[in-house]
Amino acid sequence: MRIVCVLSSIVLVSCAGSSTTTTSPSGTPPYQIVGEVGSQQVSYKELTENFANGSLENELNLDELRDFLPIYLDYKAKLMAAKEDGYYEDERILSEFEVYAKQAAYSYWLENKIRPTLFEEFKSRYIYELKSSHVLMSMADRTDAADTMDVYTKMIEARDKYLAGTSTMAELNEEYSSTTQGRKMGGELPWFGIGTTVKPFEDVLYSLEIGEISMPFRTQFGYHIVLLEDKREKQPGREVSHIFIRRDSSPAALDSAFKELEHGALWSEVVKEYTEDTPSASNGGKIGWVNYGARYDGAFIDSVMNLNPEIKYSKPFSSVYGYHIVKLDSIQTFEDEKARDEFIMSELEKSRSFRKSNSFIVDWLSDNYRETEHQSTLTEIIRFLEDTDSVALTDIDMSADLASKPIYSFNGDDYSSQEYYDYLVSSGKLPLTNGYSTTWYNDFKEFIIDSRLTDMAVEEFPDFSSQLENYKNGLAVYQINEDYIWSAATVDTSRLMEMYSENPDEYSYDTRYYYHLITSSRDTSLQKAIDFINSGNHPDSLRSFNINVGVVSDSTGAFRGDPFTKLESMEEQSLSEVFDYNNRKAFFYLNEIFEPRKMTFEESFNKLLADFQPVREQEWLNDLRSTYNVKLYTENLKKAFEEEQSPE
Repeated sequence: MRIVCVLSSIVLVSCAGSSTTTTSPSGTPPYQIVGEVGSQQVSYKELTENFANGSLENELNLDELRDFLPIYLDYKAKLMAAKEDGYYEDERILSEFEVYAKQAAYSYWLENKIRPTLFEEFKSRYIYELKSSHVLMSMADRTDAADTMDVYTKMIEARDKYLAGTSTMAELNEEYSSTTQGRKMGGELPWFGIGTTVKPFEDVLYSLEIGEISMPFRTQFGYHIVLLEDKREKQPGREVSHIFIRRDSSPAALDSAFKELEHGALWSEVVKEYTEDTPSASNGGKIGWVNYGARYDGAFIDSVMNLNPEIKYSKPFSSVYGYHIVKLDSIQTFEDEKARDEFIMSELEKSRSFRKSNSFIVDWLSDNYRETEHQSTLTEIIRFLEDTDSVALTDIDMSADLASKPIYSFNGDDYSSQEYYDYLVSSGKLPLTNGYSTTWYNDFKEFIIDSRLTDMAVEEFPDFSSQLENYKNGLAVYQINEDYIWSAATVDTSRLMEMYSENPDEYSYDTRYYYHLITSSRDTSLQKAIDFINSGNHPDSLRSFNINVGVVSDSTGAFRGDPFTKLESMEEQSLSEVFDYNNRKAFFYLNEIFEPRKMTFEESFNKLLADFQPVREQEWLNDLRSTYNVKLYTENLKKAFEEEQSPE
């Protein structure tokens, strides 16, 4: 991949980090100047910073710095040449840079802003568990504005009844909540902690005081009002095992299991004999961690969390699942704050509050960087589009007033109806053929945020700008290396011809063998192949006759050593004995022996190009060093290094 090559070209000069091309700061002592490239001075500080960014070692070494200095100065000379030759305006570089910058911006936002912000919020909420009740009226994603307002009004009505004391939350749930599969969608919720439900619901619930009821708010499920009934410190999770009897079985079996445990029987043996939970039977009945918010019935969680840690196992009890005896294996603790933070981070990453996706990042930015949806303008333009659905795009004339109205605002910038219309045209959504889709506006918002993402990252993160500059420098260096060192298209062919003529032995073939290598993991298949070839058939036809073997052929002489030395003792059109090769059985069929001969110029071209590359590179570097008057001050390097290493 080209990106890997770019990074390799940067690593080649140990500049994968924060290299710069600015002149050294004024005030640098003369002995701290270790090199010059054109008008730029390179300080000891700049050199060591770039060396450290490309090195796996923590300690500086004078010999390594001395070796690195000319490489780094050559790198800066290449950057100067690339700028003068217009590489920074090259469309190939700019298009690849734009793709990288966008990908890097998404990653930078996630790792440097979103993840830390969400972690701090998640951590602060992690210490609590909440008890609540809610009312929920479901709504489809495409509900129109009138229906949305009707639902919101009913939610306000329900809230007012609770505040007036005329209805309980249970009564409001029965009166207002939607019904699915014969059950109300709202109601009393069990104790749970952070990461259990969707983030918009958690955000509202964790913002409430005990006894406070929220204003109506929307989640992916519809509109809610929620009452925070109680709040307590989070109880640590419990790792448990159980012996389980299904509800349709006799609970007497569990009584027998309990008696055996009481008489000293091993837990593992009793599990094997009695449990009907097949997945946990082979693991001592272990079902893992249970806590408030786990995907178990609330009554079962209560039974586990209330289990006295001083006893070995519970008495038999029933749940919605069946009958259990539960053994407490461990209670969650952490060695230190770092271990606790690592666990909380892992819980965040598993929760619904965090996703490693571009759409998640866009949504987070829209929620946190001053987004405004201008719904009245959106309604106007939808009406305008529906009124002109039969008019050709070239004939549509939007009024100046509507065209200039902001339809969306983000991070301090307004986007007009005209921009929305142009987006719909350019993305192929117009003219309307199947009606207007409410998803288009969300697509437009995502398009705007995506287009702003990189510039916002540059403004938000100073280091990100340096990262982009380094990557663009890497692309430029890669391309200029390609053009001046590696490319066959720009090489002086006459120089290659000269090398070819002066070194005939270097560009000749040794004895070569044109062979087929036949392999199989099955002796019977290999024998079929042998019989097939001995019958006068060519190895190339093996697969056509559905003989299940691997067949490769070669005549380059590129493969050396065992088993290819076997070819030296074979005759043309003969088979070798069977041998082991890469954990399979194999044999050779030797088609023809090619005698040694001189390569043609065309045959030797790639080898000539590779052999000439070091010469070509050195000549170009010498030219760069002369053009940009590259100077190395190794004595200054030594003096600056010794001063840095000497004790105060």
